[in-house]
This record gives sequence, C-alpha cells and structure tokens, in this order.
Amino acid sequence: MGSSAGRSIIASVVGWIIVVFVAWTFLGSFLDVVGFIIRAFVFLIVVGALLTVYFRLRDGD
Repeated sequence: MGSSAGRSIIASVVGWIIVVFVAWTFLGSFLDVVGFIIRAFVFLIVVGALLTVYFRLRDGD
C-alpha cells in the first residue's frame, strides 16, 4: 500500500507541474500579445503626434 500511495503522490505532483507549465506558457504568450498591442498603440500615437508637430512647424512660415 505504501508504494501505491507514493506513486499516487508523485503522479499528482507531476500532473500539477504539467498544468503549471502549460498555464505559464499560454499565459506568457497572451501577455506578450497584449504587450505588443499596447506598444504598437503607443508607437502609433507618438508617430502621429510627431507628424502633427512636423507639419504644423513646416507650414507655419
């Protein structure tokens, strides 16, 4: 009975390690996508603001 209980505990630990690994992988990928979208949005805002300033200064003669 001791051997069976030990294997059951080890199987449970290995199962949780697999769950944590899969969750960490997919959650990390999801956070990478969200971070990319936020960085792209900020980049577009900054480029738009710089273009606006450029054209206002250029046409201000």
